[in-house]
Amino acid sequence: MANVRITHAVDPKLNHNCDAIHIADYVMEEVILPPTQKEKARKCVHIVVTGKNFRAVAQPLFAFVGKTPVRFLRISPDERSIEGILLDMPEDDAHVDVVLGDQDHARHPRPFKKEMIKRIKS
Repeated sequence: MANVRITHAVDPKLNHNCDAIHIADYVMEEVILPPTQKEKARKCVHIVVTGKNFRAVAQPLFAFVGKTPVRFLRISPDERSIEGILLDMPEDDAHVDVVLGDQDHARHPRPFKKEMIKRIKS
């Protein structure tokens, strides 16, 4: 154990944000949810948000497209992407936001457009 590296806290005055959430891109595609006993099969939107520092910690991670929440949110094991389902269609010009409890909030600069969704060919 001779190569143990000792780390120190970073001075907050340096504005060091290597742990901050960063959204690089997002993609959306139309999918069909299977029927249940209460509901018929329905179309919805699968969203994958890529970036870094999507941490799985005690604080809950939320994602939204405008006011539409991303449901069934899953964080990848390497914490570089999240994915989920939009049960309702967001409005055009809404932004993709990722929120980590009360610790961090990131927004992608490119606004959402319905034309961005890769549609199912029928």
